[in-house]
Amino acid sequence: MMSFRTSRNKPRALAALGALAAVLACGVAVSPSASAAAVYPTCNTTKAVSITSGHSVTVPAYGSSKTLTCKLVLNQTTENPAVKALQRSLTKCEGYAYLGVPDGYYGPQTFLAVEALQGKYGLFQDGIYGPDTRDSMRHYSSTLGCARL
Repeated sequence: MMSFRTSRNKPRALAALGALAAVLACGVAVSPSASAAAVYPTCNTTKAVSITSGHSVTVPAYGSSKTLTCKLVLNQTTENPAVKALQRSLTKCEGYAYLGVPDGYYGPQTFLAVEALQGKYGLFQDGIYGPDTRDSMRHYSSTLGCARL
């Protein structure tokens, strides 16, 4: 029986490790969306954004300034009004009715809906709600229905 340490197997093992390292390095290099989203604060409130005269849509936002440059990620432990606004838009405007009544928790179903939405609009499918996802999707308005920013 031949052991792994034989000189005949070492070159193949080293080549395999090298190939694996190259694949992993490429995987990290082509995943800018996840690293870019990491620099944004977590959305923790909502903001009404005017679309037309007298009509606005409600979108996730961050802080007292209500900046729209924020993200939402998988988090089943904290209820968040920004997640509730996202879920409302996903169900009423984007057709992900399986989410049911918005509960404010970014759980697996919300993650999968965001991931599917990203695929629908040709975005990197990481399940993270960020600026690219926000700008691509339609948002809910109680007076207007659904509209894009």
